[in-house]
Amino acid sequence: MTPLRCSGAQLHSRAAFHQSIVMHVEKPKPYWSEPGVTIYCGDSRELLPAVADGIESCITDPVWPRPSPLLVGAEDPYGLLAAVLRVLPASLRRIVLVMGRTQDPRFLTAVPASFEFRAVCWLERLPPSFYGRVVNDAEVAYCFGDFPDRFPGGQQCLPGGCRSHWRKYEFARGTGANRSHRAYLAAQQRSPHPAMRQVWLTKWLVNWLGGLSVIDPFLGSGTTALACKELAIPMVGIEIEERYCELAVKRIAQGTLDLQTPPELPQQHLQELLACP
Repeated sequence: MTPLRCSGAQLHSRAAFHQSIVMHVEKPKPYWSEPGVTIYCGDSRELLPAVADGIESCITDPVWPRPSPLLVGAEDPYGLLAAVLRVLPASLRRIVLVMGRTQDPRFLTAVPASFEFRAVCWLERLPPSFYGRVVNDAEVAYCFGDFPDRFPGGQQCLPGGCRSHWRKYEFARGTGANRSHRAYLAAQQRSPHPAMRQVWLTKWLVNWLGGLSVIDPFLGSGTTALACKELAIPMVGIEIEERYCELAVKRIAQGTLDLQTPPELPQQHLQELLACP
């Protein structure tokens, strides 16, 4: 497949469009801020032109197709993502979108053509959950744009992905004995946020693809902010629901990183999780 490329005219057009918006938007007041991390509560489509100038990377987990009905934007995930990506700053060098491995990748046509597709990274997590008849053991990160000037540790090439060691049980969305769609939605309702991400996997993405600064226009429970804080990479997060802004701030304040290696999972529990229907 021939990579999508953009002309100088396209880049100039995107920069001019963004600049025309910035001129008419005042800098909003942060919901919460500390050195290196700033969170805004509001609609990314309105806030991005005013708060994202100079940011290098957009790393986010958007509202997916077939989303939880509990999420704002669930009625039109594609339209929401396309509208958000259209107002990203001209300074942005890459977009990294995280999606479930059961999600239709045609959703990614919302990414502007000026960002060349670069790579896919496989983010494997344990223990797995289930979605219908699929073992939900991984997420996929799609990278568009260019790579950072330097990879961590002086590495020359981007690895294919990473594997986490565990996932908090309260965030699991169903086991071998409890994996109907109804049970999946019930588990989402019990969770602090219906789409919690693993910090360790997000930290891997930020470490390799975050560059000098990161913005997450779908901040949710604040996982990207936690990862950036741990790596001392400046970040800006935007979340439309105040209750999730509050959750993100609480997690950051408590330093909830979940990076320690946990005890071994009971063999019986692993067998149940991986049991065939």
